[in-house]
Amino acid sequence: MIRMLPALLLGMTLAFPVQAARVMKAYEQPRQAPAFALPAVDGGSRQLTDYRGRYLLVNFWAVWCSPCVKEMPSMQQAYDTLKDDGLAMVAIHVGPSVEGAKKFADDLGLSFDIVVDEQMALAKWQVQALPTTFLVDREGRIVAEALGDRDWAGESLLDQLKGFLETR
Repeated sequence: MIRMLPALLLGMTLAFPVQAARVMKAYEQPRQAPAFALPAVDGGSRQLTDYRGRYLLVNFWAVWCSPCVKEMPSMQQAYDTLKDDGLAMVAIHVGPSVEGAKKFADDLGLSFDIVVDEQMALAKWQVQALPTTFLVDREGRIVAEALGDRDWAGESLLDQLKGFLETR
């Protein structure tokens, strides 16, 4: 039994990849992204059509969600790295309080768009847990998703996003 332990542990390592290496799940059949028009923390509003012609990372999050909070600094880093390559980003705070989302964004120095779905009306996106992130292509179709937090500034995920920006 003891001789089998290293093989068993190796098998477990292969079955559970390291968190930082997790990438987005690409869709075989993209689906149309549901429209939205939501108030932004900067006092304006944003809608899906504002981003037409660019790839858009849409992140659903909340200030009370610790995995959401954990991934935000790396999202900012990814945005800083890829915005000149055509990647836009919008984080949709699910739940009340534009003020709370604005304070959070200001405290972290987030420069990508932050909007608030105060009525939690975006059920058409089929968000099952927070955080959930979708990649929307230039034509407004969802082409990939990530359920759970990610290291958005990690090499694997940045390479995947660059691949979308360059080839699709």
